[in-house]
Amino acid sequence: MTAFKAGRGEQVCSRPPEDIRAILIYGPNNGLIRERAKSAIKFAVENFSDVFRLCELDAHDITGDPARLADELAALAFGGGRRAIWIKNASDSLSRIIADALEINSGDTLLVIESANLNPRSSLRKLFEKQTDLAAVACYDDDENSLRDYVIGFLTAENTTIERDALSWLLARLGNDRMQVRTELEKLILFVSSDDHQQNAEGRKEIGLDAVTACSADAGILSLDNLADAVANGDMANIDRYLQLAFEQGVQPIGAIRSVARRFSQLHFVVGLAAGGESREILISALRPPIFFKYRAAFERQTSQWSLVRIAKAIDILNEAEINCKTTGMPSVEICAYALVRIGGAARAGKNRR
Repeated sequence: MTAFKAGRGEQVCSRPPEDIRAILIYGPNNGLIRERAKSAIKFAVENFSDVFRLCELDAHDITGDPARLADELAALAFGGGRRAIWIKNASDSLSRIIADALEINSGDTLLVIESANLNPRSSLRKLFEKQTDLAAVACYDDDENSLRDYVIGFLTAENTTIERDALSWLLARLGNDRMQVRTELEKLILFVSSDDHQQNAEGRKEIGLDAVTACSADAGILSLDNLADAVANGDMANIDRYLQLAFEQGVQPIGAIRSVARRFSQLHFVVGLAAGGESREILISALRPPIFFKYRAAFERQTSQWSLVRIAKAIDILNEAEINCKTTGMPSVEICAYALVRIGGAARAGKNRR
């Protein structure tokens, strides 16, 4: 069985072992799938524009011409060098065609296949998991630790560091789609590369909280803050609007749920300690990551509108929604939307009772 997950999967894609001749990359994180596929292809052919060494196919190219994959696997690179075949949007309908094509001697050609989330019963996934010369790499949504590691590693490779508060603020607002995360990091690096940002003692560019908030505001990353604010305020019209905007920016349903859960965790912290007599203003100022100034006034109102019991109920709803989104076959987009609308409705009802 050759199934790779987490960091091991990333290693296999960045430097495929010599005994692996085909890699299936699948899962719910489309951005991570594409990033790992590109990494594997680049290792084999270096130049994506070299049409003699790289063949890109969509699933319908193969279903319309079943013999084409076998022909491409048997072909030699014009001018020499290793070849790679990149199949996108594959599904179980291609399992038999792929299995038959892999029966031929493909030399050192590397086959890389992208697919959506596949359950354990998937025929395509089983094909790649049962043979030692094939690899199945799962791409699931990042958790906080893996996302933190990716961000730090990416910035380090670009000779850039990030302050603790800036990193916390950024992690709380980034989605789970790896391509979207990479785009935001590239924008940040470009932003701090301007002349008015000094290098630190080690000669690296340093990203501070001001830079992150300024750059992210321009990049539209604050849609997650807008979404959390709309849910906590009971702004029903904008819940759907900001949720759709987040999806368009590459945020996955679990990422949207977690962004709202962070807001309610912050509310739980402030409301809980304020009930014991501590100052709400001091508690809000102590939050890490800090509340963005644009939402400070709304957050202060929310600490008065939400009771500790109702906050706990909202968190339970969000936790249940995340668990359901991780269940294979469940409609994650609908689960996410229903949970947020349910909490937003409770917020609006709570305001109407006052």
